[in-house]
Amino acid sequence: MLLIAPGVLVGTVWSEAAPAVQTLTEKDTGTSLTLKVGDRLVLDLRNPASGGYTNVSPLFDVKILKLVLTREIPPQPGPTPRLGDFGRIRLEFEAVGEGETEVVVQISRKWEKDKKPLEYTKNRVTVTR
Repeated sequence: MLLIAPGVLVGTVWSEAAPAVQTLTEKDTGTSLTLKVGDRLVLDLRNPASGGYTNVSPLFDVKILKLVLTREIPPQPGPTPRLGDFGRIRLEFEAVGEGETEVVVQISRKWEKDKKPLEYTKNRVTVTR
């Protein structure tokens, strides 16, 4: 017996492509990239806490990109602990509007109130339709 719920199309395939995801690390600083609206940019960065840097602040144009996820990933367990490994920080952005922006990730130490934050990574992002 075949049951079809009201409002369900049978035999139709939507060919809308899934959003692309581009991932960059701290080694990719200075890279320029192009996204389409709806695509995602992931910055997968080494956690700079080994140097005492605990404030990680991304700067970008909110009309072009939206920060949708910030997550700290603990270090990978291993047979011996790796000195200075504080894991990774993952920042995920969605392209929401056309244009061009720089994504600058700044880091700072809580006790250095008179010091300007350091630029940890910097990438140019162009978003198209």
